[in-house]
Amino acid sequence: MKNDIDAFILSKLEEKRITPVPPADRITLIRRARSDLTGLVPTAEESAGFVSDTSPDAFVKVVDQLLASPRYGERWARHWLDLARYADSEGFKSDETRPNIWRYRDYVINAFNQDKPYEPVHQRADRR
Repeated sequence: MKNDIDAFILSKLEEKRITPVPPADRITLIRRARSDLTGLVPTAEESAGFVSDTSPDAFVKVVDQLLASPRYGERWARHWLDLARYADSEGFKSDETRPNIWRYRDYVINAFNQDKPYEPVHQRADRR
C-alpha cells in the first residue's frame, strides 16, 4: 500500500472478489501521465529520462513538469470551451467568423495554466 486511498480501493476490490492489476511499468506510467495531463505521448528522450531516474520522487517531478507545461492548459481548457460551446465561427448557414473570440480561448487556457480558482458569481457577490 502506498497510501490510504490504495487501502480503501483494495478493500473494495477484495469485497467484490476482483484481483487488482499489477503496478504499471515506468514506460506505461509516463505514457499515461503525459496522455492524461497534456493529451500527448512522451518523446523518446522524456521516456528514457524518466526510466533512468531512480530517485523516489521521479514520478512527482514528471507530474510537476506536466502541470507546468502550457500543453496542460490547452488540454483541459478544451473541456471547458466545449461546455461553453466555443467556436471560431458562427457555423452552419452564416458561418461568419468571430474575429476576437481567440481572446476568450486564450483566457481559459491561461486560467488553467495559472491554476486560477473557479469562483461562481454568487460567491463573489457574497464577499461584498
